[in-house]
Amino acid sequence: MSAKPVIVVSATRFFQGGTLVIVAECLKFLSEHYSTTHTIKALVYKKALYEQMDPRLHLLEGVEWIEYPKARKSALHRLYQEYISFGKSAVKWQPVLWLSLQDSTPRVKATVRAVYFHNPLLEIPLPLLAKFWKHQPRLALLRLLYKYIYTRGIKNNDFVITQQAGIAALLEGRYGLERSKIRVFPPKSFLLNSTGPLNYRAESKPLGEDTEDGTQTKQRPYTFIFPATAFYYKNHALILAACRLLNDQLSESSAHEQASLNYQVILTIDGSENRHVQQLALAAQKELPEIQFAGFLKRTLLYAYYKKADCMIFPSLLESWGLPLSEFAAQDKPVLCVDLSYGRSTLRDYNKAVFFDPENEKQLAALMHQAITGKLNFQGPDNRIKQDYQILNSWEALFQQLLDSGH
Repeated sequence: MSAKPVIVVSATRFFQGGTLVIVAECLKFLSEHYSTTHTIKALVYKKALYEQMDPRLHLLEGVEWIEYPKARKSALHRLYQEYISFGKSAVKWQPVLWLSLQDSTPRVKATVRAVYFHNPLLEIPLPLLAKFWKHQPRLALLRLLYKYIYTRGIKNNDFVITQQAGIAALLEGRYGLERSKIRVFPPKSFLLNSTGPLNYRAESKPLGEDTEDGTQTKQRPYTFIFPATAFYYKNHALILAACRLLNDQLSESSAHEQASLNYQVILTIDGSENRHVQQLALAAQKELPEIQFAGFLKRTLLYAYYKKADCMIFPSLLESWGLPLSEFAAQDKPVLCVDLSYGRSTLRDYNKAVFFDPENEKQLAALMHQAITGKLNFQGPDNRIKQDYQILNSWEALFQQLLDSGH
């Protein structure tokens, strides 16, 4: 047993995207505020993933990184860790707090147990689920894991933390959670106060037509960006369909108008990730030169893209929050977002958002045209979103509640 009380943060399933950001921000806070009084154990897939995202994470004081390199090999490995291996470690460490950041409730003994639930797969409506089985059956199988395995024991937690009220309501109703145990901790609580990773402004100019003195060698296309992984529910296909419509409209316009509507769309996939995106990429390469497949971007480079991009398109059908929305909103630039509850919640206080039907490529094409020509009519903050749960607005408030409850 450690001489100091132990805080365990488990996140062994995470390997890319916004989930790494959540873990990194959590550990940075713990290192700064609790490393002198507590032993902090970070259970991760690979430490290098965090160091690549932000070099400062290599220097976190008081954080003991424990890698689980088999976590990505199979679901069986992950289940063994959650329900057997972690339990053995807990007996040895006797933690005062075990915080699972990866939705599942491990079988561990700790003074306080908490789970941070953020995966949106439980929210899949039946019509969309049928499409999952057709286009990406792995996601449909993963949903079954969440529904029947990862949520087992969720009522045994002292706290269940979600990113927004919609997921809190779903978990409360489906699993009979006590409302007194539920906390909503929106990612914007720390993201909007962040300037992004260290040295992101010094990265190469990814959309580069700018010269060293800031002048332009040629007109840079109006640039949309959609930072997302290659999951089917991210709805990349809608962007491609909207671009086809927009290009059809341009083909019938004058040469002057065509020149003034020069645009490009940056996608953070490379087109080879799975069969679904391979088909999309093949079609885009043949008919849509405006679509640029940038591939997965480290966070430093992603922020460089944010700085250069003019507008974000976010057509995803499922999100627990939508971290890129909060990150890009901090740039004070236009956002075209699907009109779903997560988008309304994430952008509720943002005054440069426009919402569109997630199945209407004509509407998206029209909004893209308006964005390029500077004619967007922003819809402003949405005050209709109700919050029926206790909201936490900082890591300090979160950990104060978690640790004080164990006294």
